[in-house]
Amino acid sequence: MPARLTVHTPHGAAAAHWLDDDRRALRIGRGADCELRIDHPSVSRLHAELHAAGGWRLADAGSKNGTCVDGEPVRSAELGRHAWLRFGDVHCEFAAFGRDELDADRQRREARRQRATALTEGFVRNARGSGVLESAVRAVIELARCERGFLLLRDGDDYAVRARIALDPGSAGRGFSGSVGAVERALRTQRTCVVNEIERDAWLRGRASVVAGGIRALVCLPLLDEAQTLGAIYADRSAPGEPVDALDVELLEAFADRAALYVAARGAADALEPAADAAAGARWRGIVASCAAPR
Repeated sequence: MPARLTVHTPHGAAAAHWLDDDRRALRIGRGADCELRIDHPSVSRLHAELHAAGGWRLADAGSKNGTCVDGEPVRSAELGRHAWLRFGDVHCEFAAFGRDELDADRQRREARRQRATALTEGFVRNARGSGVLESAVRAVIELARCERGFLLLRDGDDYAVRARIALDPGSAGRGFSGSVGAVERALRTQRTCVVNEIERDAWLRGRASVVAGGIRALVCLPLLDEAQTLGAIYADRSAPGEPVDALDVELLEAFADRAALYVAARGAADALEPAADAAAGARWRGIVASCAAPR
């Protein structure tokens, strides 16, 4: 029976790997000679092996930081249809599939590509209309399967919130209920920040803004014009759901490229739509300061 192993590396998109049951063994580790390579310092060069022999069996390969199945350390274990695996500090979801389920998953992925194309084309068509920045936030929320979000654009030596949906970025002293750390990282590194299952992520799970917002997963996309950071689009959710995976990031980043082209083409002053309320005009330094202030 074929299976899928979804790797959840800290600070990155989930990566799904399909496993054929006609393969005798699959080596998992940090080494370049592993068929399934997990580039994380807690993972050994050869960490574990998956064997298909009438079912799937996981065997630790003498790794330094150990292998777990559903939270229990193992040397060797039979896997059922579903299990959570851990190699060092990296969590992976194992799921066995029938052939019909495999075909259905491929169809869902193709449908996601088609929907992303439709959202991008719609954004381009309506780029001169009103509410275009809000429509960009809505598109990112939908593509990332999130619930709420906002868009920042550069405003002098700071950034200002110019569109928001179901998220209050620091208005009237109520504080910001999203992740300050994720936005700061995306702006600083100019790279997409993705975190799935925040309760497993040591970097974010203890942050006050994350705890206060009840956030479970998030994505933050920088808006770039070559080397210049124009802003960012942030989205998160508090409900359980599918992880943001590598395909999602590919589609999200393609959309963010189009949104950045719009901002760069019209110029920041042109693109900054009038704020509908106090929260939509909040400046980022003020938001960060409000989160750092004692409550």
